[in-house]
Formats: sequence, structure tokens, C-alpha cells
Amino acid sequence: MTILLIGETGVGKTAFLDLLANMCTGRHPERFAPLHVSGNELGGSAAGSQTKEPMLYQITSANGRQVRILDTPGLADTRGYEWDSKHKASIAEAIRQETETIDSVIILANGTQERLGIATQYALTVIAAMFPHSIMDNIAFVFTMVSNPFQFNFQRSALQPELRNAKIWAIENPLAQWIKFSDYGTSDECLVQDMRDTLSTSYKKALRAMNDFFQWHDTRTTQPVHAINDLYTMTTGIEASIANVLARIAEAEKYRMKLTAFQARLSEQEQIKQANANYESLFRKPVYEHTPTEFHNTLCIHSGCYKNCHQRCGLGFTLEREQLGEFCLAFRAPIHTKHADGGYACNACGHSSMYHQHHRAEWVTSMKEERSTDKLAKERFLAAETEKEKLEILHTKISENIKAMEANTCNDEDELSGLCLRFGELALSGSFSGHISSTIHLLELRRKAMQGEGVHEDGLQRMDEHIRTLRQKKAVVESAEKSKRGKWAIFNWLTG
Repeated sequence: MTILLIGETGVGKTAFLDLLANMCTGRHPERFAPLHVSGNELGGSAAGSQTKEPMLYQITSANGRQVRILDTPGLADTRGYEWDSKHKASIAEAIRQETETIDSVIILANGTQERLGIATQYALTVIAAMFPHSIMDNIAFVFTMVSNPFQFNFQRSALQPELRNAKIWAIENPLAQWIKFSDYGTSDECLVQDMRDTLSTSYKKALRAMNDFFQWHDTRTTQPVHAINDLYTMTTGIEASIANVLARIAEAEKYRMKLTAFQARLSEQEQIKQANANYESLFRKPVYEHTPTEFHNTLCIHSGCYKNCHQRCGLGFTLEREQLGEFCLAFRAPIHTKHADGGYACNACGHSSMYHQHHRAEWVTSMKEERSTDKLAKERFLAAETEKEKLEILHTKISENIKAMEANTCNDEDELSGLCLRFGELALSGSFSGHISSTIHLLELRRKAMQGEGVHEDGLQRMDEHIRTLRQKKAVVESAEKSKRGKWAIFNWLTG
């Protein structure tokens, strides 16, 4: 049997893994021993995910059954939402490499809260975006930190609708109590006995809950993981499509402003001369595409910057921007100078290392191919004998190009809306925009916390930039989803 453990940072997934391993092998509390690989733990602040990478543990239970548990990094990592992107990618890759089937997905959460915290809600949104509808009956919750039934405050109604019927267990992990008991040095026999009794009670309750869990587990239908892999591939496709749409919208707006300004001054003699000399540069514009690569590159994520600042970066893949600025050649060669915000200035684009990131993708720039109608317009313009004829041709050409731009943007959104529709049909969450909304909400709360902690203005500005970019993404996705729903409704109406 294969079990996948998922949850927000700091909820105790690895401790639950150890508990499950000890119970499966028949160990009683006095013989508890940790199973997890300590080298896969980061240490330091519990606010960030303690598990570095997903790791598959194989346990031979007391009755000889093989239990495989895939432990994963915590979601809602406080170091930044880009870390969650890395965690999602590593979870998807681990599922693809380590197993062909999954029997259950266990989501851990704090059971003492009446409602899910923002971080847990975000983690669930991420999970709902990672898993298909077909695995819904294999998902269950284990609520931790519940020493007795009266402490279990969680309400099912706080869950997302698609998860409200999931199986639930509530426990106090006796392994954590055992660690404290083992480390507690006292000669007070009364207190020691009280701790021993509490540990015994917690163990019996947890054992009963886990026995019920395995009975439930045995009634599940084993799920192939190909749908999870397909969904993750689709998610990365949507992200790339959003990046492309945003890039095209930004460039189209620049182009529109350029043409509109030129059109407003067409009567000026100088503009006619400029059009004669630079006809192609006036009507041809670059197209930017965010294209996946097998290797990682250092890219600038500053709004409107499409630089591949260091392709095939020799620095090991990292999301630590301080490390990127310190060691990536984009910032070291030929000079290594500090930027005003405390990062290092990029020698390729000039922006700070705080606005750079490793991506397994690159920006590809191409000039839009000249259509036959464009060639004819150019020939007519060059052949025109009077300025009046040239003006009429330019006015017509500019109007046509602006309309064509609007049509291209609609085509981009149609492509994105198709991806979003397929995502909605396959994923538990049913909406990609909902996932983005949850991320924005989490970052807005973190920004408030950062402000209260006295974080430097540069850090707040970077967070604002992240939020602004995500809002742009949300607007693009919502427009695409709305467009597709409208077209789908019209199609259904027409076909009866």
C-alpha cells in the first residue's frame, strides 16, 4: 500500500510518519524509534518547511505487509510562494518517479482550530489543484494536537465542498509525548507516573484511530498516478500560457500607444519621412514566448523584462535570491556591484537579484511573420505618389493593426481558456483562478505581518510586486474562464 502525506508547514507530517511506522512494526511507546531521515530535515525556524525533499519510506509491518509512505515538504512555506512552486514540482516528480499507484492521500491539519487557518486553506487549495476528481474517495484527514474529543473544534463546513465528505480522524501524537517524557529529568514519581499514564492513554487512542484508518484504507480503490502527472503538466502549461498572455498584452499595449501616437501626428511632414525610412520597424513587433527547458536558467521576473540573464546557470538550482546574487555569473561577471535594495545588480538587465529566479524555462523572442496583406500594404505605401495617398494607406494600416492586435489577444485568451476548462474538468478544485486567489490572500496577510515586524521597505515592495503580478494573472485567468463558460453555454443552448 502507498500512502501520500501532505499538509501545511509545521503541522507534524514527519512526526506522524514516525508514529505510523512504529505502530505498523508493533512497537509500544517504550520502544519507539524515529524512522525519518534526519538529513532530510532543514532545522532552524519551524515557520519554513522542515522537510527538504519528498522521501519515500518503506516499512515492513508486523504482519508482513509492505507499507510505502511518501513524506512531502510542508506547503504554505513562509520563505515565499516560489518555494511552494518548488515543493509542488518536487512532489509531482516524486510521485512520477517513485510509484505507479496511490492508495490514500492523508492531509494533516491542526484539530484545535474551529476553522482552517489561512495557511491550511492555502495548502488545501494547492492540494485540490494537484489531484484529480478520480482520487477524491482516497483522500482523508488526520487532525493532530487533539488530546481529547472536547478539544476537537474543527467544523466540516469549513472544508471546501469537494472535501466535506472525506473521512476524518483526530489524535494526539503519542510520539511527541514520548520524546518529551524521555527527555524529562525529574525525581517526582507522581509526575512521572502521570506522564506515563497520559502517554499510555494517547497511544491507545491513536492506535484505535490508526486501526480504523487501515480498515478504511483497505476499502479504497487503488488509483493510478498518471492523472496526477497529467494534471501537473497541465498546470505548468497554464502557468506558461498566463506568462505568454501577460507578455503579449503588455507588449501589445506598448505597440498600441506607439501606433496611436504616430497616427495622431500623421499630418506632420516628419512622420511621413519616418514612415518611408522605417516602415518595417513601425509595423513589426517582437513576440515573447515562455518556453520550457531541460536545464535551469536565471531569468528576470521584473515586470516587462524578458531577459534570459544567465542561460544554463552553473549554480545548483536554488530559490534563495541572496545565494543567486552572490554566486550566479549574471551578477558576478564582469562586475559584482550592490543594488540599491541590497541585492546585486544584474549585468544583463540591470535589475536587482531580488527580482531574479531560477526557472526551467527561457524567454524566446521572435518577430511576427509578415503576412501577405502586410506586404501588399507596404508595396502600396512605397508606390504611392502623393502624401495624401500615403496618409490614407497609413491610417488604414494602423487601424487594421490595432484590430489585429485585439484579435490576437482574444486568440491567446481562447487558448488559455481551453486549458482552464480542461483543468476544471479534471482537478478537484475546479478553478485555476481560485488557486491564485488563495495565494494572493496568503501573501496579503504575510505582508501585514512583515509590516508589523518592521521589515525594510524594499522587502515590502517586493511582496507588493508579487501580489500585483498574481492579481494580473488572476484577471487573465478569470477572463479566460468566463469566456469559455459563455461559449460553452451558447454551444449547449444551440445544440439543445
